[in-house]
Amino acid sequence: MKSPVVTGIKLARKPNQLSALYIKGSIDHSLVKIFGDIGGQTEVDLLKFDEQRRRIILRVPKEFYVKLRAAITCIGDFQGVPCNFQVKKVSPLLLTLVETHLDFASATVV
Repeated sequence: MKSPVVTGIKLARKPNQLSALYIKGSIDHSLVKIFGDIGGQTEVDLLKFDEQRRRIILRVPKEFYVKLRAAITCIGDFQGVPCNFQVKKVSPLLLTLVETHLDFASATVV
């Protein structure tokens, strides 16, 4: 079973290019850097990317969840811009990650 993870990205300033492809590549690179070629072969799906709010929804097999958390915690820069990833929600069910009107109203963009 795969667990969806909602993650926010805080950046010191806007990078040259903020796209789902670059973010996914950054996560994959961090996994390989920390766990090596074999250990870093974690199946991570990027389900949604919201550029305005700088949020992503990732899906990972639950047995690799800890590796994903470690990898995104160790990402300190994105395209040379200091950053950090913040996990907002985690759930075994994608439907539970649907945002309510209260979540939407309190969302902030850095």
